[in-house]
Amino acid sequence: MKKTLVTAFLTTVAALSTGSAHAAGFTVTPMKDGESFLGCLAQNTESGIGFLAVGDKLAMFANTDKFPIEKGQQVKGSWSVDDGDEAEFSSTADSAHTATIDVPNASEAVATLTQGEELNVTANGVDASLPLAGTEQAFTDLLACMQKEGAE
Repeated sequence: MKKTLVTAFLTTVAALSTGSAHAAGFTVTPMKDGESFLGCLAQNTESGIGFLAVGDKLAMFANTDKFPIEKGQQVKGSWSVDDGDEAEFSSTADSAHTATIDVPNASEAVATLTQGEELNVTANGVDASLPLAGTEQAFTDLLACMQKEGAE
């Protein structure tokens, strides 16, 4: 994945409106570098949750002012849905106040996210809970975006 390019897109995606679909509070946008398709982004700025699908990879973004994280900072922590099992993560912040989490490429992980009510994230020792409302529709629209753009 062209991480630098995707990061640049993430900081400007809020300004994009062409080609976007709205899914239960999420905006779903194809991400391109010129004419080259990179992936699709489902983002809910109100809840602070986003998902970026690139090929067979899925990244989840948890953004809240509670996280004293600066862009480029190393982030370590864990995440869980509702009262489920925690999974650890480690990443470099793509933007301020944001934890980026690689979601396992497994149907169980997606089912947990789409059926859950609350995402619990601990990033660099700070806890935050983010609502998962609308996530099921967001994943449906994210898949449709990937298929429409011809993702492999």
